Amino acid sequence: MTLRISRRQDALVVVLPPEVDIGNAESVRTDLHELCRTRLEPESRNGVSKVVVDWAGAPFLTMAGVAVLEDFRRRATDQGVAVHLVACGRWPRAVLRLTGVDEALTVHDTLDQALADQRHQRTQPRRTRQRRQE
Repeated sequence: MTLRISRRQDALVVVLPPEVDIGNAESVRTDLHELCRTRLEPESRNGVSKVVVDWAGAPFLTMAGVAVLEDFRRRATDQGVAVHLVACGRWPRAVLRLTGVDEALTVHDTLDQALADQRHQRTQPRRTRQRRQE
């Protein structure tokens, strides 16, 4: 498995590899599908109400990685589980903004911020970090 998964409070924390690209995207996607199947189904959830995807180690995001993330977000939310993302670098945030993925899920700068966020479903775009005025 390419993912590190742990339980913190009511959340599963999934740490993605720093780089998800064409070389490992299918493996990561398979692992995330398995996570949905084994740990996010209502009967096996055991109080988990959200997943925090920790991608803070990523220096940049590829389109293959963004596609894997979006696929996982759709699957998890279809099962009633909110997905929060930790992405703190300038380039990862820019890719999320350009692709519109930052509008579909809540993006945090730190794992602690994501764990503290009690929203369980995304209702409107929100960022925990202010954009610089340009």
